[in-house]
Amino acid sequence: MAFWIIGGVLLLALAPLSHFWPSKQQRRLAHIREVAALSGLYVELRKLPMHRKVDIHIPQDDRRYWVYYGLRLAPKVKLPVGSWLRTADGWVTLTGDHDLPPALAVLPEGFDVVSSTPGSVGFFWQERGGEDLLAQAVKCLKTAAEDASYVARSSF
Repeated sequence: MAFWIIGGVLLLALAPLSHFWPSKQQRRLAHIREVAALSGLYVELRKLPMHRKVDIHIPQDDRRYWVYYGLRLAPKVKLPVGSWLRTADGWVTLTGDHDLPPALAVLPEGFDVVSSTPGSVGFFWQERGGEDLLAQAVKCLKTAAEDASYVARSSF
């Protein structure tokens, strides 16, 4: 009888610790982000670009679930700087003067906001889908970086 009482007390004492164990969804996201890191990307919690077209196409409640996945670029890689949004009519420029590079225009569905700065290029993603979808997106980023690097080398 004393064994059951001691066991019950231990379970009551340890029960609150179960809240610290990651859920299945949290483990899935951690795995996806680890795969991204192993592929050369960094992951940041960033807000979507501020623009009226983002306000039109992405509901306010949906905006907090987007995560930025970026690829750092070498200084010699010169991609156009700006942000783009995928709409039903295709890609729309949010900021910048250039069209979206062709390698990024073929990003899979779900990767609907792209951003490029002088040191990086990346996409905002709601982390729906798995490793295969992420691998396709990583390939698009790396192809865009390689194409821009090739253009920079050939212009000398």
